[in-house]
Parts: sequence; C-alpha cells; structure tokens
Amino acid sequence: MRFELDAHARRDDNGTALFGGSPFRLLRLSSSGSRMLDGWLAGEPATTRAERQLQRRLVDAGLLHPVVEPVEPESVDAAIVVPHHDDVEGLSELLSATGERPVVVVDDASRTFEAGAWRSARVRVLRHGENRGPAAARNTGWRSVEAEIVVFIDSDVIPSPGCVELLLAHFVDESVTAVAPRVRARPGIGRLDRYEVAASPLDLGPTAALVRPGSAVPYVPSTVLAVRQSALAAVGGFDEAMRVGEDVDLVWRLVDAGAIVRYEPRAVAHHRNRRSWAELARQRHAYGTAAVELDARHPGDVSPVELPPAMLAAWAVASLGGRLGRIAGAAISGVEAVRLRGKLADRVDDPSGEALRLTVMSHRHAAYWSARAVARAWLPIAIIAGLFSRRVRRLLAASWLGPAVSTWWRDRPVVDPATFVAASMFDDVAYATGVWRGLLRDFRPGVLVPRLARSSPGEPARTD
Repeated sequence: MRFELDAHARRDDNGTALFGGSPFRLLRLSSSGSRMLDGWLAGEPATTRAERQLQRRLVDAGLLHPVVEPVEPESVDAAIVVPHHDDVEGLSELLSATGERPVVVVDDASRTFEAGAWRSARVRVLRHGENRGPAAARNTGWRSVEAEIVVFIDSDVIPSPGCVELLLAHFVDESVTAVAPRVRARPGIGRLDRYEVAASPLDLGPTAALVRPGSAVPYVPSTVLAVRQSALAAVGGFDEAMRVGEDVDLVWRLVDAGAIVRYEPRAVAHHRNRRSWAELARQRHAYGTAAVELDARHPGDVSPVELPPAMLAAWAVASLGGRLGRIAGAAISGVEAVRLRGKLADRVDDPSGEALRLTVMSHRHAAYWSARAVARAWLPIAIIAGLFSRRVRRLLAASWLGPAVSTWWRDRPVVDPATFVAASMFDDVAYATGVWRGLLRDFRPGVLVPRLARSSPGEPARTD
C-alpha cells in the first residue's frame, strides 16, 4: 500500500523534521526513519515491527494517509442502507447507481410510496408508520442487516462509479471504523447551482484527512458514510432525538470511543442542490440550530473558533484597541515568536526561519477563523455593537468580505465574485439565525465561547 503526506504536513530540507498533524506537532525522525518515510511514499511496504510502529504512529497522528485502490464488490461484506422520505425520483436514480450490492430502503412515512415498486432480489424495503426522522430511519436500516460494513447513502445522492468500492478498501485496515467520501454538489447552470458547487457545506475539500474535532476535517456527514456495524452497536447508533446534526454527533461519539474515522476525497458522490435560495436558507438555518444540540452533547467541540490564549489576546486587542491595541497585539505576537524560536532551537536547522513561517501561518489561520466566528456565531452581537461603533462596523465588514473574497480568489469558482460574496453573506446570516434560535430555545453559551487551544496552529503541540 502506498501512503501520502497530509496536505498540511511539511518536512524540512533534510527530511528529518516533520510538521503537521492534529493537533499540530513537530516530529523528529532519525535518518533511518526519514528513509522509511521516503519508501512508504514511494509505495514500499513496512516489513519490520519497528517500521510498522512508526508508520502506525504517523497515520494515527494524521501526518500520513493510506492511498488505497477500489476493492472488488464481492470481497467485502457490506450492505447499503438508504433512509427515504418523499423522494421517489432520487431513490430511483440512486438504486440504479448501486450495482448489485444488497440495499435496505427505510421509508420514513412518505406521503406517497409504493414499497412493492422497489422490492427486488437485492432491495429490501422497510417502512415507518410515522415520521421519526433520518436518524431513526438509519438505525432501523443498519439493525436489520448482518453485513460487517454498513454504507449509508441518502436518497438525494448519486455515488460516482467506484466510490463505494474505494471507501470499502479502507476497511482492510482493521483499525479503521468509518470512512466518508467527498460529497460535491451537482453541476448546474443557475447561480444557485454554481454557488452550491463552490460552497456546499457537505463538501469538505480535496485533501484526505483523519477526522476528529478541532482538526482540518472535524466531522463528516452521513450523506454517504461507511461504518463497521460493530462500532454502531457499541455506541448505540444515531441519536434519534436529533433531527439535524445527528451525523456529526455519531462521528464524534465514535471518535470519543477510540475509533479511526477517515475522509477519502478520491471517492466522490454528488448531492442534489437546493431548488431555491429559500430552501438553501432553511437548510443552513437548520444546521445552525444543530450547533446548540451538539454543544449539549459535546461541550467545547462546537466552539466558533479555537485559538491559544496568547493568539486570542493578540487579535482581541488588535481588533478593538485602536493604534495602541495594534501595537500591543504585535508585541504579544513578537514575544510568542521568540518563545517559539526557543522551542525549536535544538530541533530544526533554521529555528528563526521556522518560527517566522509558523507564526505567519498561525496568524493567517487565526484571522480567517476569527472572521468566520464574527460573521456567523457572533453576528447579532456584532450588528448591535456596530450601531454604536464605526470600528466594529469595519470589523464586521472585513469579517464578511475577507473570507468570501479570499475563498473566491483561491478557488476561482464558475460563479462570479459578486454573486459568490453576496451568497456567502446570505449563507452566514441563515446559519447565524439558526444558532441564535437554538441558543434562545436552549441556553448553551458554549456555541459562542472561543476555545482555548493547547498550542498555536503553527506551534508544535509536542516534540519527539
């Protein structure tokens, strides 16, 4: 099996210092360890116990990811579970795309649904007498099969050829518990379609990742999700009390139980787009309401931004303290850069250069996620404060425009920049109103509170 470095990982010029992972860290490799890593990246196997231990350590740290090839359909014991509600057209498309693998369709009390029209030698249909939500439908489905691996696929999704087989290939590693593909919006010609292709919340990007709270890919949706049935049984499956966010909750409970959950973007599925801007707003609003429920179950993991104390202090005083605040923020950052250089002094060849690079990277990270927090979780507070402060109005404008413009410039989506920026602001407002609706319904201020990280995004969490 070949491996690849995480997209956010980096080696120094000598190849013996490895930066990256979740949490971010610095690992020192011996010259022989560096040669082992070169071999794994070239496709050479780990043959000794020491090699396998180092390889496992790098994989578990999120620094190294396996590059698998699709398995033959009959080589893995797997079944597909499809939760369904009033989407006959989508279900028909999906069943046509699933090949010969066994499928269980769980209809969640659709208004019009003829079970007999879908039953076949490979398709079994179960039905709820009353609508119980997608979590209950998925639970009914996986509890009705005996396959080792359960692949959940929503009825409004079409997996690309080989998508499921690529997910299943990861389960050759017995330590892997769940794997999800990249879920992209279907291409279209309208502005809404083009925006969804560029900014769907289900699309977690093009780089492989180890999934865990606080990492580059903190969750994966159950839109398409392959999971070991034994792991589902161990954590009790989906929480049926949740109508939205139940997939994030499941993934985090699996991770809390010690599971390895992988994101495999080479496997791709396409999700049907929202049919109108109003429908998109309802979806994003619902995602916002789920944040409060998730915070009740996973305190701190839904925090709008995670920064180390010094970084948070630097940005807070720089943003709100005028000229003196900016000077104070720069001073705090300078002290942290010097402290970081001291930590790196005996571990890398160019500690000053590395400290500068990591400090710049961490501030870029802080700026982006702080702006996202202002434009989403803290939006009502920022709007009210902006009525009385020109500085806050500028901060809000920068928080809205900065991430949207930088994302458009980086990705250059088909949608024009004005539409992309306006749609991003609309998206943020819909999400923020959902957060605050949930907050007013069930007071959980954790969804607004910054989380203090143990280390900067550019600082090693530990050294070895």
